[in-house]
Amino acid sequence: MQIYRSREVGQSYVTSVWTTLVATVHALWLMIKIRPQVVLCNGPGTCFPLCVIAFIFKVVGIRWSSIFYVESIARVKKLSLSGLLLYKLQIADQFFVQWPQLQRKYPRAHYVGCLM
Repeated sequence: MQIYRSREVGQSYVTSVWTTLVATVHALWLMIKIRPQVVLCNGPGTCFPLCVIAFIFKVVGIRWSSIFYVESIARVKKLSLSGLLLYKLQIADQFFVQWPQLQRKYPRAHYVGCLM
């Protein structure tokens, strides 16, 4: 099953508004069809719409999914855009980082060490 990206690497933020809307509608369809118990994601543009839909379902009382986010091991000093949004909006149920300095900078994150 293909999952649409909200934003391609290097895509402008202006044009990403449209692609994010398309990805969100697609994510809504997938979440209703599949009803996953867990959304486990690691940062690409595909994860944000799925996490937002799962979070909205949770807020309105339809709790199908727990959201677990694992920031990429390549992110040593700062979070990715997806990670930053999920962290700041407190969408993920559990937020994991693979570097201790990220956990110090983002205290709600859980440092788990190198996963790969």
